[in-house]
Amino acid sequence: MEKSLLVLEDMLFRSLSKEIEERYEEVLSLYGGDMEIINIADSIKKLCDYILDIYKNIPDPTKKLSDSLYSTLYYLLKDLNLTLYDLTIAEGEQLYYVISSAHQKISGANNLLERLAL
Repeated sequence: MEKSLLVLEDMLFRSLSKEIEERYEEVLSLYGGDMEIINIADSIKKLCDYILDIYKNIPDPTKKLSDSLYSTLYYLLKDLNLTLYDLTIAEGEQLYYVISSAHQKISGANNLLERLAL
């Protein structure tokens, strides 16, 4: 049972990683000339890559650090993925709100990772 749970967790993280990559590429193709949005997307992608590296480098997955740590990492990735999605669908004045929200989420994610001492 434990091993199948680890496989499912790994599938979730891998699936989310692929989705983040696709959304990132979509933002780049939509806003190739807008450096502010490109910088936001780059920051989000770097954070996601960092979080995924943390997940991949957990020494022994059978000796889980804590279920809450895995959940925190996963939901942080989900939230950042949704921000990339918001960038792909926002138009006009909505885009300014999404940009502002993205800056806050990036800052919050950085602060959370610092507090987790990862």
